[in-house]
Amino acid sequence: MAVALVTGGASGLGEAIALALGDDGWDVVVADIDELGSSRVAAAIGGRSIGVVADVTSDAAVAAAVARARQLGPLTALVLSAAVEVRKPLVDTTDEDWQRVLDVNLKGPFLCLRHVLPAMAEAGGGSVVALGSVLGSIVAPEYSAYCASKGALVNLCKQAAIEHAGQGIRVNVLAPSACEAGLFMEVTSLAPDPDAVRRMVADRTPMGRLGSVDDVVGAVQWLLGDSSSYISGTVIPLDGGMAARRQHP
Repeated sequence: MAVALVTGGASGLGEAIALALGDDGWDVVVADIDELGSSRVAAAIGGRSIGVVADVTSDAAVAAAVARARQLGPLTALVLSAAVEVRKPLVDTTDEDWQRVLDVNLKGPFLCLRHVLPAMAEAGGGSVVALGSVLGSIVAPEYSAYCASKGALVNLCKQAAIEHAGQGIRVNVLAPSACEAGLFMEVTSLAPDPDAVRRMVADRTPMGRLGSVDDVVGAVQWLLGDSSSYISGTVIPLDGGMAARRQHP
C-alpha cells in the first residue's frame, strides 16, 4: 500500500482519519505541531506509520515531512486537516488573529500542495482531500478570518485540481459543518454550557444533528478511493443540509 500524509493528525478529525487510513492498510505519516500526539497516533496505527513534527506554516517543516513520507514509499494521498479559528467580530479581529488563521488554514495547505504535488506526479497520481468548512460557502457572525480562509481554500484546491489533472492527481474539498470532534468541540467547550450550545447548533441543522466522526472519515475514505476516480476540483458539503437552507431560506 502507498503512503498517506495527514496534517493535523494528532487529534480530533485528523486523528480519526489517520487511524482509519491505517486500518485500510495505508502507511500513514501523522504530521502535527504536537510531537507527542503525532507519535501516539502513529504508534496506535502501527506498522510503518510514523509521526512527524510539522508546523504547516513553515516551508522547511513541510518539506521535511514530505521527505519523510517519500522515504516510506509512493506518496499518493494527502489529507489537509490542520486548522485553527478565532471567534471575534471583524472589527475586533487583530492583525495577529487574522494572520494566524490565514497562515494555518490557507498558507499551510498551499505549502503542503507545493511539496506534495510533485511527489504525487512522480508516483503516477494520487488524491488530495482538504478539510474545508460549510463556512467556506456561507458566513457566520464573528468568524471573519475563518470564513475568509476556508473560502479561499476552495479556489486554491480548484486551481491545484485543474493544473494537475493531467498527472492523475485529484484535489477535492470536503466541507463539514459542526461535528462531534475537532474545532467545534474545542470552541464550544469554552462556553458556560457547552452541551446547550451543541444542542442549539444541532437543532438548527436541517437533519437535526451534528456531523459524526464516521460521517467525515467515510467521506475522506471515499474521496481517496477508486470509487471517486472521476471527481476532482469539487466541494462536497457534509453539513446535514445547512448550506442549502442558509442560501435558500
